[in-house]
Amino acid sequence: MVKASGSMIFRTLLFFFFAIGMAGHAFAQSHCISGRVIDSETKEPVSDIHLWASRSEQGTITDRSGRFRICGEGDDVLVLSHTAYQSIRIPFNYKREDTLTIIVEKKEILTEEVKITGQRDVLIDKSVPATGQIARGDILRLPSVLGEADVVSALRQLPGIQSVGEGIGGVYVRGGSPGQNHVLLDGMELMNPVHLMGAYSVFNPLTTEDVSIYKGHSPVSVRSGLSSSIIVSSGDPLSGFEGGSGSLGNIASNLTFSGRGKNEKLGITAGLRRSYLELYRGISGFFLSEEENYFKRSFYSFYDFNGKIVFQPQSGSRFTLSWYVGKDDFKIDDDDLEYDAGTNYGNNAAALQWVKRTGSNSSLKVSAGYTSAWSDFMGEIIQNDLDFKSRHQKLSFSAGITNEFEKHLLRYGAGGAWYKTTPWDMHLVELEDTTNYNDVFRNSEVTLYLEDTYRLTHDISLYAGIRGFYYASLGPYQYDDDEGVFISSNKGEIADDKWYWSYSAALSYETLDNDRFKIAWSRPVQMRHLATLSSMPLPNDLWMMASPRLEPQTGHQWSVEYERKTPVFSFSSGAFVRLMQNQLIFNVNIDGDEMNFEDHFFHGKGRACGIEISIGKNIGDLRGDINYTLSKSERSFPDIFDGVWFNDKFDRTHDLSIKSSYKLSQEWSFFANWTYATGISMTLPSGRMWLMGSIMNDYDGYNNFRLPPYHRLDLSASLRLKSSTFKESTLDFSVINVYNRANPYFVFYKVIRGDSNYDIDIRAAQVSLFPVMPSVSWKFKF
Repeated sequence: MVKASGSMIFRTLLFFFFAIGMAGHAFAQSHCISGRVIDSETKEPVSDIHLWASRSEQGTITDRSGRFRICGEGDDVLVLSHTAYQSIRIPFNYKREDTLTIIVEKKEILTEEVKITGQRDVLIDKSVPATGQIARGDILRLPSVLGEADVVSALRQLPGIQSVGEGIGGVYVRGGSPGQNHVLLDGMELMNPVHLMGAYSVFNPLTTEDVSIYKGHSPVSVRSGLSSSIIVSSGDPLSGFEGGSGSLGNIASNLTFSGRGKNEKLGITAGLRRSYLELYRGISGFFLSEEENYFKRSFYSFYDFNGKIVFQPQSGSRFTLSWYVGKDDFKIDDDDLEYDAGTNYGNNAAALQWVKRTGSNSSLKVSAGYTSAWSDFMGEIIQNDLDFKSRHQKLSFSAGITNEFEKHLLRYGAGGAWYKTTPWDMHLVELEDTTNYNDVFRNSEVTLYLEDTYRLTHDISLYAGIRGFYYASLGPYQYDDDEGVFISSNKGEIADDKWYWSYSAALSYETLDNDRFKIAWSRPVQMRHLATLSSMPLPNDLWMMASPRLEPQTGHQWSVEYERKTPVFSFSSGAFVRLMQNQLIFNVNIDGDEMNFEDHFFHGKGRACGIEISIGKNIGDLRGDINYTLSKSERSFPDIFDGVWFNDKFDRTHDLSIKSSYKLSQEWSFFANWTYATGISMTLPSGRMWLMGSIMNDYDGYNNFRLPPYHRLDLSASLRLKSSTFKESTLDFSVINVYNRANPYFVFYKVIRGDSNYDIDIRAAQVSLFPVMPSVSWKFKF
């Protein structure tokens, strides 16, 4: 850490960035073409297309998102071949300004003119290990969840990304927490990425084009959380499907639209979803018993509306405006369990982006964005009344340059952000004690980054990157210690400022037999905390920015990986070790009405390690994947049982997912998905004693108890209907939790008193959310 007075560092870095850029222009010798291959009928990307540049003798294969990249000089001929598609020969020149979007047609269809449109896409860096991509087709091939495919459910099928219990949303990557992911939708950061307590994600599957994830080794140009970066991209309205599509189900409905102007310079994509589970409260008694009637005891609804507008005034210049709004409402009322509470939470976000080709092998991207997240909670839980609100807002701006050369992919840029956080506005009543809390924090940051991917030989690639953070806490801010004012600042003044540094490096080796070996080390820095509430089983946690008394999260991760791909099968295995500093747990149970907000945290560290294995069959009528993770995730806090290491709440010893799809005919397709995970850890009493008329609990450790294992089978079937009215019409039948497993949401002990003070019975009580739930939905395009 270096104090902000080192302005010389700032000027030196800027000079270094631009000197590198000018040097790159001076020594550039060749050019690279990137692109995507799309099916002419479905408008979906096509994987495993073989491409060969006949004159430069360079070859490659499209990935799951249909993307490819090939380098050379001058004029060339690109040859595309695949057993299911028409072969194509495309003359081109490496100095052309735009990348290629190539539309291919199946062999049974008479070929038409090949269509090529300009669209610049940045490929996922293949030299970095622990990365993954999921194309739209892969998402739609998963069993539909309550009548609809889901992006987060698809992510949870990847190794190293844990399956979690009912009512616990978010994504848990390599022993991390949901707050350690940086989630982007079309450049917009989303803080609460799930609907329906984790059953749905906030990403509309009908507008989503593909998903990329970096599991702890993000390039520094991609701002990362401590655990991962998740990047979701919507379809391009200027080159993708044009028209309307939707789904109508018994849980939720979805309607999307994509269109473009006659000159194909202006396009729009938008999607709206709405659930109506609340309608089941009135009719659920006809088919569920009183004990199993989850709908009668709970209420849930959600909606979201997202989209983007693209304007391309000329080749090589593009403006994009993206937006997202969404909200969840949930309430559960169970008199037997003494649980009566409700919550609502959501996101609002918008982003404006301009991408400009500045040369034959360079581009400039400028973006500005706004995001906000909130959660409100009100209710009574185990005789405790709680009214709780949390808010987080962010304004950001960034500019970056990408240069592509024969052996280098160079990126550098800068950005800034302003944050306003109200981590809690709380009214808490515990027995006879009433406490009120309200705090507001303001922060700002400036970031600079530089990275280079260097192809040392045809087989070996090297990656290295560095990002600097100048981070400041702004007034009004005050911290009172026992001896008086410790820190105090007025509005707009800097209360505290520091420099932080993030690093990443990777090495990749690929053989002629398509074997790839990777090794990497990363040191990420994350300014934001998502602190878990230690004393209440709530779905609402606290967003909090780093402050003078709360250091940002930092860590180290080391990874090794081996992968092999053939036209039919894929296999990968890897191992990782993670160390995490400045981990927080929020503790409500601290005496003192006038305490500083930052004093309500336990400070500690974490560690995680694991082995990941993935096997997949990628083509044919029968496809499937088996993903398994063996891992350990632990935390240590000096103020909790003297710093003894304990299992993290979401530690998963075993995490297994098996998915499969079978295409029986042109009309019928079947899907299955089974997940199994070790139960989450909880802190429960190991014993009790009767003391002065009250029951006292005795504990022998933190997170000393595990819930039963989580497992669930989901099945679905799709029937493609013939229609003269719709371009596509499909009926989806699905059943989640087929064998009606009562997976626990949380467990607590309930004290039942008898006729006398000493006549008591203590029983374990479990809250479960989702029973077996069938659904039917109709998907269509027009």
